[in-house]
Amino acid sequence: MDMQGKYFLGASLHEMSPKIEISEKDYTGLVQARKTLTAALNIEETYDLVLGNFLDFEKEVLLLTLNKIVDHRFDYKKAYDVISSINRKFTNFVLSAKNYTELIDSMASKATNNKEGVKDTVKTIREKHYDENLDYRFMEKLRNHLSHFGGAVHSVHNPDKWILDDSKQAKNFVYNIGVHALKSSLAANDAFNKTVLKELPDKIDLKKAARSYMGAVSSIQVQVRNLTKTTVEEARSLIEAKLESYGSENDGDVFLVGAYSNKAYENDEEPIMLFLEWDDVRVELIKINQSITNMEKRHITSAIDTD
Repeated sequence: MDMQGKYFLGASLHEMSPKIEISEKDYTGLVQARKTLTAALNIEETYDLVLGNFLDFEKEVLLLTLNKIVDHRFDYKKAYDVISSINRKFTNFVLSAKNYTELIDSMASKATNNKEGVKDTVKTIREKHYDENLDYRFMEKLRNHLSHFGGAVHSVHNPDKWILDDSKQAKNFVYNIGVHALKSSLAANDAFNKTVLKELPDKIDLKKAARSYMGAVSSIQVQVRNLTKTTVEEARSLIEAKLESYGSENDGDVFLVGAYSNKAYENDEEPIMLFLEWDDVRVELIKINQSITNMEKRHITSAIDTD
């Protein structure tokens, strides 16, 4: 087949494998499909990092709470160790989450055909969370404080308590750790946003703020998935269709099939590879990382089930 000026599908490691001609429109469509799926995967990976850092923060608090059952010491050194440990996990979460909210407009626009429309819509969604949620405003402004001034975990305490039954008799003892930022410590940073600082209470519950912020980020992610869903699904379907078409001409073998331009092929340049195993990661992340938009209303307990 004369491939001059043509575009075709071929297997990169098999010189004798069939080369199936495709149109320029198909070729450019495949190029764009790869870009779309790459952008969609980037969105999921960025969100997964935020979620992972949030879970690390929650796990650290839980492990430290569990340790209190057997270690009742709470001197200055123990308090420092606890604050330092929580600060590291909390900081990682805030920095990754703020990175997500700063980039998600642009990332979403790259995973859809309606680039400017989706970019503006996502920006509006973010601004709505900012306007309506003090925890969101606080966490957004906290990034610069963490990057340029110091930690946010200023105080930990032990709100452990007995749970009483209907007869006011002690029934269960509940262990807990309170994690707070102090408004006075934040105010020592002259660069901290004055408007948001004025809105804050003297003690800011960082567990509540983190959960509320994570819930907002999750809400944004769900809406971004919905906004990009059609374009992303069409991109994957196009690649799947071309692989099926090639397989029908090659005994079902679609190993390392790529889309070439004749010029690129002659110059031994990399083709547009059409395998989708890498995109399966994106699909799996969507299944795993489901909506947790009301995270501030959730908590974990290991209480004995008496039902």
